[in-house]
Amino acid sequence: MMGAHVISGPNWLEVRRGSWPLKAIDLDCNHIPDAAMTLAVMALYATGTSTLRNIASWRVKETDRLAAMACELRKLGATVQEGADFIRITPPATGFAAGPPQGETAPSGGSAVRAATSVGAISHWQAASIHTYDDHRMAMCFALAAFNPAGLPVRIVDPKCVAKTFPDYFEALFSLVQTPAQAIPVICIDGPTASGKGTLAAHVAQQLGFHLLDSGALYRITALAARRAGLMPDASAEPAIDEMAKRLSIEFTAGRVLMGGDDVTQAIRTEEIGMCASAISALPEVREALVALQHGFRCLPGLVADGRDMGTVIFPDAPLKLFLTASAEQRAQRRFKQLISKGISTTLDALYADLQARDARDTSRSVAPLKPAQDARLLDNSALSIEESVSLVLHWWQGRQPF
Repeated sequence: MMGAHVISGPNWLEVRRGSWPLKAIDLDCNHIPDAAMTLAVMALYATGTSTLRNIASWRVKETDRLAAMACELRKLGATVQEGADFIRITPPATGFAAGPPQGETAPSGGSAVRAATSVGAISHWQAASIHTYDDHRMAMCFALAAFNPAGLPVRIVDPKCVAKTFPDYFEALFSLVQTPAQAIPVICIDGPTASGKGTLAAHVAQQLGFHLLDSGALYRITALAARRAGLMPDASAEPAIDEMAKRLSIEFTAGRVLMGGDDVTQAIRTEEIGMCASAISALPEVREALVALQHGFRCLPGLVADGRDMGTVIFPDAPLKLFLTASAEQRAQRRFKQLISKGISTTLDALYADLQARDARDTSRSVAPLKPAQDARLLDNSALSIEESVSLVLHWWQGRQPF
């Protein structure tokens, strides 16, 4: 009815694009009240006004879906009339041309406006933060609004409500789309050793539902592999370490770090491996070998990356860059408490001297020295709790959003 080509079999359904824009519909949806919610969102992509009738049952679902649907569609720029048992939707866009060319990747989130200008004039679409009302179907159907021809971002609030029927819905959706890397958001958190960047990055990633890149772990894994191979972490072994780094099989899963299937989570966290990693990070060929690996972590819905050159070298286009600072004394105290809690014997003086040595090496190396990006926000967390630091970063991130 809306113009798609549909073929079905006993246990499958194939849908291909036909008419574009879609055709407006006037339909009695009493027999498909749940599927009608998807039709309501797809009406945003139709020419003219669509009406869905006989859906009074929407009023007594997880939420009053008629009222919720009308409210959220209006946020996107649609004109909506809500009745006792119907909803009438006029889409926000005018002047559609040919629509997304056959086979072209649809824009996602804050994708580039280039994708929009290629499909025709865009008029009244609006970026929006969509409330889900703890209703899984609201979350799933409104995710389709992210393909709007204006390329405007759409935020789904409380997306975890999909767990009721389809816990992996968004992962499945992301697997079907191809998004330009520059359109995938990245938060970079750089800083010296023991500045707390790893802890902060992990908490921020968890709060936002983003992927996490612990770039320091990559260098520690390389250092551990070099040590096991009997290679010294200096220029004499640089070609061999470079080739070895290119072949490393690394996986981060469930809080564990795997190298070639071997759990090295604890092995890479010793002070000895940390010193070795710092030395290896100064080798230009090794750093180059690990760049592509780090770029591969940039995937939907977003990434929080911590390290020493995330904002200056690896993700210079990141919309939010932070540089953590804290005195060497404060960082030594933190590391001392951390190691003692793990039963690792050390002294505060030794840790202080080690941090000073690492700082000197990291800031003076010829390739990607440790320094704030020009557009980075400085965060001195010496007197801040982790909760206070996380709250501040999330506040800054929210300030970068269009809604």
